Amino acid sequence: MQIGRGGSRPRPQPAGPWLPNYSYILLLLLTAQLGDCFLTNYRGISADGFGICPADMRNCSCRSYTGSESEIDCPETDPTIQLRIEPRQYAELKCQRNRRYDFDQIPQLAIGATKRLTIDDCPFPRHQSILQFVSFLGTAQVQLLWLKNNANHEQSASLVRRHFEGLEALDRLAISNAKLTELRADLFEPLANLTWLDMRDNLFELPVTIFDALPRLRILELSFNSMEQLEPRLLRNLPNLRLLSLWHNKLRGLSRDVFAGVPLLERLDLSANQLETLPGDVFAPLTKLSELALGFNHFRTLPERLFRSNKELRKLKLAFQRVELESLPGDLLQQLPALEQVILERNALSTLPGTLLFGSANVTELHLAGNRLRELPEDLLRDQRALRELKLQNNQLVTLPDGLLRNTGELRTLHLSHNQLELLSAALLRSLNKLEELYLDHNQLQTIDQRAFQSTGALRILHLQANQLTFQTFSALPTRLDTALDADYTVGAVAGVAAGAAGPGPASDEFGIFVQDGTPFQYMHALRELDLSDNFLTSVPRDLLVNTHELQRLNLTRNNITSLTYSSLQFLAADITVDLRHNSIFEIDLADMERLARLETARAATEGSEGEDVPTPTTRARILLNDNPLNCNCIVFTFAQYMQHRLNSSALYERVQLVADTLACEGPEHLHGMLIRDVPPRELLCELDSPTTAIRHCPDGCSCQIRPDDSGVIVNCNGLGLSEVPALPRPTSFGYRFIELHVENNNISRLPETGAAARGWNDVHELYASNNSIDRLRLEQLPAGLRVLDLTRNRLTALDGPVTEALASRADVLLALRLAHNDWTCQCEASQFLAFAHANARRIDDFARLQCADGRQLDQTTLGDLCSDRTGSIVLACVLVSIGACLVALLSFVYYTYHLELKVWLFKHGLCLWLVAEEELDRDKLYDAFVSYSHKDEAFITEQLVPTLERPPMSFRICWHVRDWTPGEMISSQISSSVEASRRTIIVLSSNFLESLWGQLEFRTAHLQSMAERRNRLIIVIYGDIGNIDDLEPELRAYLHTNTYVRWGDPWFWDKVRFAMPHPPKVRGSGGTAGGASGPGVVKSGVSTAGGLFMKQLQQTGDDKLELIKPAVPATPPALTTPPTEPNGAPHPAAPFTISTGIPMANGTGNGGHRIISAPYRTINGGHVNGAFMINTNAKQSDV
Repeated sequence: MQIGRGGSRPRPQPAGPWLPNYSYILLLLLTAQLGDCFLTNYRGISADGFGICPADMRNCSCRSYTGSESEIDCPETDPTIQLRIEPRQYAELKCQRNRRYDFDQIPQLAIGATKRLTIDDCPFPRHQSILQFVSFLGTAQVQLLWLKNNANHEQSASLVRRHFEGLEALDRLAISNAKLTELRADLFEPLANLTWLDMRDNLFELPVTIFDALPRLRILELSFNSMEQLEPRLLRNLPNLRLLSLWHNKLRGLSRDVFAGVPLLERLDLSANQLETLPGDVFAPLTKLSELALGFNHFRTLPERLFRSNKELRKLKLAFQRVELESLPGDLLQQLPALEQVILERNALSTLPGTLLFGSANVTELHLAGNRLRELPEDLLRDQRALRELKLQNNQLVTLPDGLLRNTGELRTLHLSHNQLELLSAALLRSLNKLEELYLDHNQLQTIDQRAFQSTGALRILHLQANQLTFQTFSALPTRLDTALDADYTVGAVAGVAAGAAGPGPASDEFGIFVQDGTPFQYMHALRELDLSDNFLTSVPRDLLVNTHELQRLNLTRNNITSLTYSSLQFLAADITVDLRHNSIFEIDLADMERLARLETARAATEGSEGEDVPTPTTRARILLNDNPLNCNCIVFTFAQYMQHRLNSSALYERVQLVADTLACEGPEHLHGMLIRDVPPRELLCELDSPTTAIRHCPDGCSCQIRPDDSGVIVNCNGLGLSEVPALPRPTSFGYRFIELHVENNNISRLPETGAAARGWNDVHELYASNNSIDRLRLEQLPAGLRVLDLTRNRLTALDGPVTEALASRADVLLALRLAHNDWTCQCEASQFLAFAHANARRIDDFARLQCADGRQLDQTTLGDLCSDRTGSIVLACVLVSIGACLVALLSFVYYTYHLELKVWLFKHGLCLWLVAEEELDRDKLYDAFVSYSHKDEAFITEQLVPTLERPPMSFRICWHVRDWTPGEMISSQISSSVEASRRTIIVLSSNFLESLWGQLEFRTAHLQSMAERRNRLIIVIYGDIGNIDDLEPELRAYLHTNTYVRWGDPWFWDKVRFAMPHPPKVRGSGGTAGGASGPGVVKSGVSTAGGLFMKQLQQTGDDKLELIKPAVPATPPALTTPPTEPNGAPHPAAPFTISTGIPMANGTGNGGHRIISAPYRTINGGHVNGAFMINTNAKQSDV
């Protein structure tokens, strides 16, 4: 710290003494009373707002700073003299050392009276006073004069009386580092008003009468000199002296009457001298003495009743003796009513008298640290009822008397660190109900009584680090074991008896049942900081979770904690940091974390829905977990998910912050050194069967592991010489979903078959069976959920059709297939396998390595290569076909482009009807078409569609449920019968139809029959706007994407419909019955049969596909009439649903004079239509 700008630093002072510090403080305070701090900031701002730079600066420069501060350098370049001035506040003259000075070049200033004048590194004038020496400043009055570093010049004169002439009003004088070797007795005679004199850091012997001219002196600073003795006459005429600092001299002794002339002395510093003893009455004249420092001396003993006259003594510092002060007189500090602070640190004390402080009842601080105390007398603190801080650290204390602190009820801070304490009893702290800080670290504590802190409810800081604590204390049940057994108590009941009967007293060791007690922390409701590092704890004490609500910092580093669960981290404290680094934690099980978070969220949602105010959890725990030997197995799976931010609950991250950014896996070996935040979740495995359990799930000789990431069980039977797959466990029996089976490198020739007897084989989703003897794969051997199949290095020659079809149909399930290094037969009979392999090349991981038995690469082999023996005959046929193809290419192009228009035109005009004739298959069908529609579109059906189709020239026989269904029959049966009895099913697809449940059932029934017969029997008529096709139910959407349809409003609508209807070998004419049906199964209707359908024997022709052209012009449906009620609300298109017989449905209309003799009832897919609907087959038509 610089004194003034460019000033020198004060000499460093040894730590400990406080009276030298007081001299500095007094120096600052006294100068501050004059309006400015002694430590000047030259760029400060004064209230004047102007500088003092004169117009004539000669060879100097002058700069004014903010406010009124100014700086003058002479000469302007490479100055040797510097002036810093703030008018009426201070002026500082600094000379550059070892340079030539010309003070005449300084311009004349007029700063007037100033509070402080500092002359730094300038020589004392030989023939002038100091005031004359600085006459260029234009000042006549100075209150504080500071002369420093003035003896560094050879031309400097000795300091004499003349230098202080004209300074009669001077109040304070500081002469530091002036190296005064010889002083005259009349030096201070001009300074009769001086009250403060600082002569530190010089080297001199003082004349005994030098202070006689200073009767008003109050502060005398003589530190950092080389004084070897203090003459009794020196202080004789200083009756007003209040502070005397003799710190850091070479005093070896003091005479009895050395302080006789300073009866008002209040502060005395004799620290850092060479004092070995003191006269017993040396301080007797100092009845006003309040602070005394005797540290850093050579005291071996002290006289009794040394302070008997110092009744106003408040602070005593007797510390850091340079020799061993083994003991103190028993009455040294007795009967000192004003005594407040006693510092006896680092004196090598081995014992203390119990009467040391008797009668000194106002001591608030007692420092005994750093001694060699092994025990303390029980009455040492008998009268210290006002004691607030007790320091006993760094001693050799092994035990403490229970009654030591019984009268210290005001104690706030207790330091017992770095001792050898082994036990903390229940009685020691019993009276300390106001204790706030307790330091017991670095002891040998093994036991802390459970009630040790029962009375310290105000404790805020507790340090227990570096001890031998475990907190695994047990107390015995106060009941006999045989009594408990006779009463048929359970373990829980026995624990309850213990809790109720143990009482507050100690437990006996004669019983054989033990119950774990709580910890001493159960009473610490106000605790904020607890340090338990470097102990032997194996878990987090539960009391710290539930009883320490104010806890903010918990240090558990370097303990023996091996595992953590989420429950051991659920602190009730609102905002806590828990440091668990450098433990032996290899297991962090947070499996309950996400489940508990979901329960809490659900509870909050339930209470919120009931109108209750749900408080937001405010607890937030920050857990430090780095530097632990984590074993990365399945137990840490949830922890890894947390670290990788894969948990769905954001509340978890708000409530618990787990800091483990550098935490790496210690094991297993393949994960060693990998950060937990980078570990793939699939690598976190555990053994299925614990070594300690008798229940075994894993097959003999195999190793089994569980994988929480996908709920899989890994069964590894690699290289065991097995001839068959062993019996596998059912993973669902212990909470898992599937098996990943490894049977590589065995002699297995045949895989098990699926079925009820297969047990775990049905649950195999991943099969790794490379390097075995499997020569055939059958469909029955493939588990339904198989996702990975590895059959490399076996004896397979081909995969038959059912297997390849099954594997191809599981494209959404089967993810990987490996088939390399087998003896694949590359002949024409294997063409199906070759086609499968090429079609599924992306799913066959080793497709590029598939080889035929003859060495050919399968990925470069074509079907032509496999069937090369038939190539000759095929080549000739191909040549002929190619010639014919070239001849008809043009015709084929024309026909392909206009085939639909051509067929419709030919059919309309009755030409070449053999192109569009129906097959014999539909000869016995009763109807040409069954119309499926929503009743909301009935106006379109009754006014347009049905009349037009039934009257000439079309004359089709239409099955219309309003007219032709038998009342009372089940709806599902009638739908099935109507579809089977009709050659076509016309679907009037509208927005209303999409909402109709029965309409969708009719579509699926017709669609299923079309697929079963491999004939297109559906005619889709789009009526109105049905929205985006991609938003429809999947089956209907797929049909519309792969087939054409007719839209109402198309100019060719009726021609396309007629073409899509059944085709007779000749055009229908007039006459005949409607539909040409006769026989006992048909009841004639009253409707005219003119132009009806005339059925004849159909020629055997291929059923050409109904490829209809989609209209370019959108149609507008006619206005609809109000239809009868139909069930509203179809289920989700992709989800199955059930029609309950409990829902009333609208009744159908009359049969119009027609009745169908129903075909035999046929169940489709076991009661399900295409697997999409569940229909109540007991429903009647009246239920619609």
